[in-house]
Amino acid sequence: MTPPFTIADWDSGRLQVNTAFADILQRNGLTTFESLMRYTGGEVAKHLIAERPTTRIELQGSHGPVVCFLKRHAPAKLKEYLKPLIRLRWPRIGARPEWEAIREFQAVEIPTMTPVAWGCRGRESLLVTLAIDGCEKLSDWMKRTPRPTTPQQVAAVRRVIREVAEVTRKMHGAGMHHQDLYAGHILLPHDTSRGIHLLDLGRVRRCRRLGTIWIVKDLAQLHYSTDWFTASDRLRFLQIYLGRPLGTADRSLIRRILSKAASIDKHSRKRGYR
Repeated sequence: MTPPFTIADWDSGRLQVNTAFADILQRNGLTTFESLMRYTGGEVAKHLIAERPTTRIELQGSHGPVVCFLKRHAPAKLKEYLKPLIRLRWPRIGARPEWEAIREFQAVEIPTMTPVAWGCRGRESLLVTLAIDGCEKLSDWMKRTPRPTTPQQVAAVRRVIREVAEVTRKMHGAGMHHQDLYAGHILLPHDTSRGIHLLDLGRVRRCRRLGTIWIVKDLAQLHYSTDWFTASDRLRFLQIYLGRPLGTADRSLIRRILSKAASIDKHSRKRGYR
């Protein structure tokens, strides 16, 4: 299945544009790599890494404002090339891996961001995606949601568990692993008829056969970042993810997930993240 959009090359191939947004970009004078890379409007939405700031921008469309996120990649530091090479992996640098991952997710119907444009010039690159309205991060949902005490609240929590488990299973079933599958990268819709969305796909990889090591890493990141959920909730998640009741043969998988989650926690505390 191909994604439900077509791509056009602009600016002598330095910019690829989702043609559904061509008019909006033209209307706002953003038709070249340079115009997007040096764009000065908007407000900073995320700036954890100096070389990869994300800006929330509001563009004028024919039917009103359109909100997008512009992620710009400055030339990567040498260590970002060396670290994966030392581990015998090819470096995934710049905006292109996320652009490609978004298209792969959409091709297998995993809800994620809508791509607007991707561009590259030399060692600089950028990605523009459409903002997703009517959602909140799973991490924020956990902070504001009290432990369930009524049948309706229990059902709401179980719905979240089911949807996260199902989208994770679908992603792994398609041979893709996220590598940043934390609660802050999962969007829950306020409208429960809509599915959850996975964000920040810059480190996603696709394998012909997804190894257990990558499955454990994703599941451990989820486990580490969702300590609001109870042990019973976590077992429910794993049952839905595996598509069957848990048995004694699953103890090894559970131990590996817990061990990796403990390593993530130790690393996070050492770096002052927690």
